[in-house]
Amino acid sequence: MKTLLRRPAGTPGDDTDLVVSSTERADGDLHPRHTAQSTLARRQRALIGWPWVMTDQVHGVAVHAVDPSDSADEAVAVARDARADVITAAGAEVPLAVWAADCAPVVLLGRRGRVVLVHAGWRGLAAGVVDVAVEQFAHSDDEVASAVLGPVVHPCCYGFGAADLEHVADGVGVAPDVVSATTANGEPALDVPAAVAAALGRHGVELDAAGACTGCAGHWFSHRRGESERHALVVWLDRAGGDDGR
Repeated sequence: MKTLLRRPAGTPGDDTDLVVSSTERADGDLHPRHTAQSTLARRQRALIGWPWVMTDQVHGVAVHAVDPSDSADEAVAVARDARADVITAAGAEVPLAVWAADCAPVVLLGRRGRVVLVHAGWRGLAAGVVDVAVEQFAHSDDEVASAVLGPVVHPCCYGFGAADLEHVADGVGVAPDVVSATTANGEPALDVPAAVAAALGRHGVELDAAGACTGCAGHWFSHRRGESERHALVVWLDRAGGDDGR
């Protein structure tokens, strides 16, 4: 795993950290529909010591709220049957994750502890999924303190049609030229990191960290390379105070 953000989670003197990390190819396939549940749970526990909540992501804007009264096992079981591209919870006592392989996995952390995760493919960006995610903070009287974008396809590897690019631009509230670019071969491309940044920017939120390109960096899976495996962006409370970053 690679750590993208680590910050103290508690009061001074508390050694608990809130950690956002991305799994890598070497950590195995984390796709919840393609991987046996026993294998999935084993891989998750091997990485952070606990199973984590993931939903069935469908490139939409539906929200799955984690019930704070559920145990970790209950929260994981309920989420397994949920179809949602936004996960929200009052805190990270139960580890939360979104899976991806080119789409944008995003974690938003609130000043009062709320955690919201977003799976944003181009269809989700066009539909306003980032707006839906930020709205979860207003519903809970919180505001975004940190935003992390995990490994995602960059324009160098993402050839894209003009009509769909306009839909994405409309969905994130900018002119098409803000999210357009060219591939390494000089073809028209969609700049997904720029689209995510634009969607957050109109809420006054800036990215604190952003991941590398899944298309040309070999550490992550890529749908555009024909791979069916998925990595995950995970947020959890680390009470050991260790450092798994590189």
